[in-house]
Amino acid sequence: MTAQISAYGRLVADVQSRTTSNGNPMAFTRMAVTLPCQKAENGEATFWLAITAFGKQAEALAKHQKGDMVSVAGNMQVNQWTGNDGGTQTGYQVIADSVISARTARPGGKKGQQGQATDALRRAQEQRPPAQGYEDYDQTPPYDDHAPF
Repeated sequence: MTAQISAYGRLVADVQSRTTSNGNPMAFTRMAVTLPCQKAENGEATFWLAITAFGKQAEALAKHQKGDMVSVAGNMQVNQWTGNDGGTQTGYQVIADSVISARTARPGGKKGQQGQATDALRRAQEQRPPAQGYEDYDQTPPYDDHAPF
């Protein structure tokens, strides 16, 4: 059984690209997704999600950098490992079937409106601050013992 996920959020690390042993492109990074949360002080909680992509989706993901807004969809996986303190840690990952850049979105898909979409996206990104813990989360290992919130 698999779980499908679609998520829209901000990349919290630069994309790392590799080539698999059979020559296919592979890319991975992490993103922060803001979710509504009634118990949080500001009404929001941050969901941390690792992203792995292969082939054309890896090439699309590799065009992004830390701070970019992207939408991803694919199969979700739960990873567990033993942390430095000996406790069990849990992290979430999506194997991306789709990577869509927020900077290429065009309203209605009509020609000539890309400038309007870019302006609207720029304004939205300026008005929306990075997720809480965004600066603290950019760490080299994909997972660690430290909760960023």
